[in-house]
Parts: sequence; structure tokens; C-alpha cells
Amino acid sequence: SNDVVNLSRLIDEWGRCVSSGHQRSHLYRMGSFDRCTSQWTDVKLGLKAKTTTDPKRAAEIWAKTHYKKNLGSDPANSPTADVIWELKEEPCWN
Repeated sequence: SNDVVNLSRLIDEWGRCVSSGHQRSHLYRMGSFDRCTSQWTDVKLGLKAKTTTDPKRAAEIWAKTHYKKNLGSDPANSPTADVIWELKEEPCWN
């Protein structure tokens, strides 16, 4: 076990994806249900990374996750950016 990977975050993200609220929104926005395969793959990678004793190897696995590559607090990584709304160069309050 190591502290490189936050496994609970990956499980929470998968749980959010399979929730009825997310599925309803995805159906409305995209016209189909979300299969959540990226999130499920992240859970499996997270388990693999969590059981790795080498922190360097765990960090390499963590870097490959969908969550690390595509989500987080950066608005440019939003799954609906350029699908629902356009990204602005600067916020409207400036």
C-alpha cells in the first residue's frame, strides 16, 4: 500500500458516473447513457497502483488514469467543454 494514489477519489468518480443524476444528464446532453468504462478502468488501475510497493511505479500508473489526464479542477478538462459551452479566454467578471 502507498499514498501516491487516492483510491477513494477514483471510486467516488465511478460512483458519480453510474449515478442516476449523471446518467440522466448525460442522456439529455449527449443522447445516450454513459458507459463509465473510463472510470471503471481507473478503479482497476488505482487498485493496481495501490498494491504496488514501488512509489515510482505507482505514480506512473496514476499518470495513466482517465481522472488524472482529463478531470480535476481545470475547466479545460471538462467533459462538456466545447460540447455544451464554449471556453472563454478570460472570465466574464474581468
